[in-house]
Amino acid sequence: MENGLDPNRLSADGDWAMKKLFLALIGSVLLVVLLPIVLRREAIPLQSHGKTMAVAWRPFALPWKETELEVFQGKTKVFGIPGDAYGYPVFIHPFPDGRRFLCVDDDDTAILVYLVDLNLTNSGASFGWPPDGYAREYLARRATNVVLLTNGGVRLPTFDEVAEVSSDLIGMSSAEFEHASLPVLDLGVWRGYGPKEILLLDLDTNRRSLWPVR
Repeated sequence: MENGLDPNRLSADGDWAMKKLFLALIGSVLLVVLLPIVLRREAIPLQSHGKTMAVAWRPFALPWKETELEVFQGKTKVFGIPGDAYGYPVFIHPFPDGRRFLCVDDDDTAILVYLVDLNLTNSGASFGWPPDGYAREYLARRATNVVLLTNGGVRLPTFDEVAEVSSDLIGMSSAEFEHASLPVLDLGVWRGYGPKEILLLDLDTNRRSLWPVR
């Protein structure tokens, strides 16, 4: 022993310090991994003018696996939308009748906008929006392929329906918009949402592109 220092004690203290550092690193990694799961925004109320018309449920899934967002009215599932790392729904807006839901879907082939209409028995109906014929035909065809329906049908919105949802969006505060939107990135302690301005481009009554200008 030199200068009153015990080499064995120093070695033990050094080992304990390394163990504490290792445990702290493991704890940090677990925290980063678990927070997006534990604090994930799982249920999103779909509201029209403050009244909840349905609830969208976002199950947790690994980034490389496809999952399904499910929309329920009470205990009844009315439709589902698949999603993965390359395509996912970003906005669902119910109409006051509780029978129509406008969906904006960031598909891997286009920005889809379509209506799930619980009053409709057939799918694929189009009412002139968007005005570009190719975009209208493609959006209508693709929408019927991506929606997993258990009730109702799928169609493109009318000009009036697009304008109504756009007006509702413009009237929302930032907090109201986030409350109504589906997160594009959910880390538990922080969530990212698509900008309102982008959604308004997707819903432009004069839209002519599969990918509105960003």
